[in-house]
Amino acid sequence: MRNTSATATSLGTEPTAFDPFGEPVTSVVAHACPTAQGDRTARRVGGAVFWSLALLILAGRIYASDIPVVETVSSTIMQIASLR
Repeated sequence: MRNTSATATSLGTEPTAFDPFGEPVTSVVAHACPTAQGDRTARRVGGAVFWSLALLILAGRIYASDIPVVETVSSTIMQIASLR
């Protein structure tokens, strides 16, 4: 059975907030945490920067590559395209 005394609120108090480990924290600590909207924006910007850099590095490696496989594949594609 749950102990409701820790989460019970009276008319004048705010509900108890909990940290990620399940421990109750004070309202000052709960209000000091960043908002979810700021976290979501930072995560999207970080993801965009990460994937942009990953694609840039991949494109650079493809451009600087002198592997004969790339030339063989591109010549095969050109031959197939010329048959149509």
